[in-house]
Amino acid sequence: MATSVLGLPDAEIDKLLAEAEARLSENGGSGQNALVAAPAAAKAVTAAAPPQPPAGVPTAVSKDEKLSVRVPQLTQKKKDKDNLGSDWYSLPQTNLTPELKRDLQALKMRDVIAMGKQFFKKDGKKSFVPEYSQVGTIIAGATDGAYNRLTRKEQKRTIVEEVLSTDTGKFKNKFHEIQKKKQSGGKLHYRKMVAGRKRK
Repeated sequence: MATSVLGLPDAEIDKLLAEAEARLSENGGSGQNALVAAPAAAKAVTAAAPPQPPAGVPTAVSKDEKLSVRVPQLTQKKKDKDNLGSDWYSLPQTNLTPELKRDLQALKMRDVIAMGKQFFKKDGKKSFVPEYSQVGTIIAGATDGAYNRLTRKEQKRTIVEEVLSTDTGKFKNKFHEIQKKKQSGGKLHYRKMVAGRKRK
């Protein structure tokens, strides 16, 4: 016969638990004071409810209210809609292609493209891919002058192609400037410096 940590046999513990369940179901789970007595061989175990507030003081739990165990529910993911609805002109869900991904990265790094000539507000979002988006093409209107329109040679398919087609001299200059700074202090830099001294 197995004995538990309290010194009671398993059969006695099962019997005590069954009696406690029966008492709770008779009382409707009202949570009144309960006294549980073990057999004479074991020690008496008591469980007392917290003291009741004095009469006239309102309590948070009414007598009619029954206590129950709350069952946690898993949060269900809301279904992704194909579009945002008629209020947003049925804006579709983003179809992420490699070209669109590069374009969105270029838009996120637009302050680098502007090379400090223009201020852009920082974007606090970690993901640069919007949930709903659509890509369109700008069509020149009849009221636009001839000088405001792009020629066919200037028109590009993506934003990245358009950025790369512009004068990239400033990017090359910046790259060479950084390389020059990184290489200073190296052997090649020292040799050039020594060669310059010898020429004088």
